[in-house]
Amino acid sequence: MEWHKDDVMWAFRIFTRLLHNGVIDENERDYHYAYQRNEVRQVLEEVIELEAEVKIFAAGGNIYLTPGVANSLFGYKNAELREQMKLRNNSELYLAYFVILCFLAKFYNSEDQSLTSRQFVPLEELEETVTEHVNTVLESEPEEVELQEEKYQINLRTVSETWQDMPAFDDSVKNLKSARNNRVSFLLRVMRFLEEEGLVQILEDREIRILPKMEHLVVKYYFHSQRKEMLLELLSRPLSLKVKE
Repeated sequence: MEWHKDDVMWAFRIFTRLLHNGVIDENERDYHYAYQRNEVRQVLEEVIELEAEVKIFAAGGNIYLTPGVANSLFGYKNAELREQMKLRNNSELYLAYFVILCFLAKFYNSEDQSLTSRQFVPLEELEETVTEHVNTVLESEPEEVELQEEKYQINLRTVSETWQDMPAFDDSVKNLKSARNNRVSFLLRVMRFLEEEGLVQILEDREIRILPKMEHLVVKYYFHSQRKEMLLELLSRPLSLKVKE
């Protein structure tokens, strides 16, 4: 297929704009008008997305760019994620993944594999949910935990021990955002990373609001991945494990 020069130029303008800013908001009308043209989207989808291993999409009135599944240029490696979230080791990184899954599970409707109409999660509720899952793991038979770890490919024991080693809260800490040694500050650091990626909004360090970009990614990638959807379903309710006698 042949495209007009103007369509190709606008496709690359959109791409480069997203590379620099990560988002094109609804006020940048020229970009949105161009994005609505079928030919421009064809260039984006059939050329740029394939070659750059990215996904460009519109959600909530904005246009976003996100890494493709196998992308190593725009995505993060483990070491980079640890640096971004100021994590000390891979155990804390696995815990961060677990926290994000627990957060997403709050919006998961297992009946029809869709997002609920919920918009916010109180930080206190998220802390209680993670603690509940962790307590269940630590109180369960090791063999039961190992079976779940193998089934869902998630290191529940390491995650639980790492969380358990953190104090629930430290009254001596004045700045939760920069603190490192308690559960609440850990949750905030993970959520702050998601906020910087344009996925959530933190409201007064008390509530976490899911944003359209996150909604799109969950529906597009999690609901079309059997393992990830299984994880959301697993964590959307209390863990079913045999308790130690």
